[in-house]
Amino acid sequence: MRQLLNWVWRWIWRLTLTVIVLVAAVFAYGYTATWRDTPVPKTVRDDPSLPQVTIGGVKLHMQRFGDPKNPTVIVLHGGPGADFRALLPLRALEDRYHVIFYDQRGSGLSQRVSDAQLTLDGLYAELDGVVDGFSKGDKVRLIGHSWGAMLASGYLGKHPKKVSHAVLAEPGMLDEAAAKRLMSATNHMRPAINATSLLALSEAWFRSLHVKGPDDHARGDFFFGQLVTAAFEGHPTAGYFCQSDPRNGHLPFWRFGQRISQVLLKQAKLDSPTPLINFTTGAKGFPGAVLFMAGSCNQLIGPLHQRRQMSHYPRAKLEVIAGAGHTMFGERPEESLGIIRRFFARGPASAPASSPSSIPAN
Repeated sequence: MRQLLNWVWRWIWRLTLTVIVLVAAVFAYGYTATWRDTPVPKTVRDDPSLPQVTIGGVKLHMQRFGDPKNPTVIVLHGGPGADFRALLPLRALEDRYHVIFYDQRGSGLSQRVSDAQLTLDGLYAELDGVVDGFSKGDKVRLIGHSWGAMLASGYLGKHPKKVSHAVLAEPGMLDEAAAKRLMSATNHMRPAINATSLLALSEAWFRSLHVKGPDDHARGDFFFGQLVTAAFEGHPTAGYFCQSDPRNGHLPFWRFGQRISQVLLKQAKLDSPTPLINFTTGAKGFPGAVLFMAGSCNQLIGPLHQRRQMSHYPRAKLEVIAGAGHTMFGERPEESLGIIRRFFARGPASAPASSPSSIPAN
């Protein structure tokens, strides 16, 4: 019996040692195979050379183009947590407008703040500060993309007299019904578990281990950014793009904000039966013009999804960009800009109403 017990213990010890060696070997291989330069840019807090402005005590990365005497256009990026780099094709509007791009707090190259400051109300107040700071007292034009379109929609209900025109380019979810549809279609924004997704996850994690600053958020921001833009089978938002391939999108970025994405999504309770999503309060009473935009390739929040959402605005119009996915401004800049220019050229009261028959009943 003693010999048997000794043999069992020796077998357990050898197995344990083998597993330890294998895990160490895999870690060593993954760490060395991903050993490359992984720079993460500084935020405005650590790099004073970046163009910036302070709104509500928070330093924001901001770039402005065009004559400040011209009508003001404010561009709102997606995410939460992305930045405005992918939206810079809209800079072409500077010939007739004063175009303002900024990274929202906790996003891109803007200052990282505490979780207590990462609230929807804080983001509305931040946007309002930008509007008041640069509008010269006139009404502004808003262009919101994805999450930025959701933020713009919510702002219209809070400050309807400060906006003349609003472009809502594929807002993900404006109400509870839209949130439920999108969460169901994307596996609650979770990737499928398969060989390619695990490989992408492992590579992003190993590469993040090589990040050395410039601040405490850098490693998490890098890891999150790598996953968001990775192309692998079962990516939850692959359907946003033509051929369901993120590589067909226009996805340049400076730096993602991991915390703001996690905090805001948690606040929205998207995993619950009743998600806290409502960006349509006051929508029906908004007197300005509203243009929805969608890429024809987007199978998740494309034309059909936006026709349902635009019903909140009685005078909204939908324009579909043929051959484009979610990042239509970078994929089809000329077509997108042409549509926006024509929309802005019309007076706020002249935007044609959508036909009720074009909006599905469910």
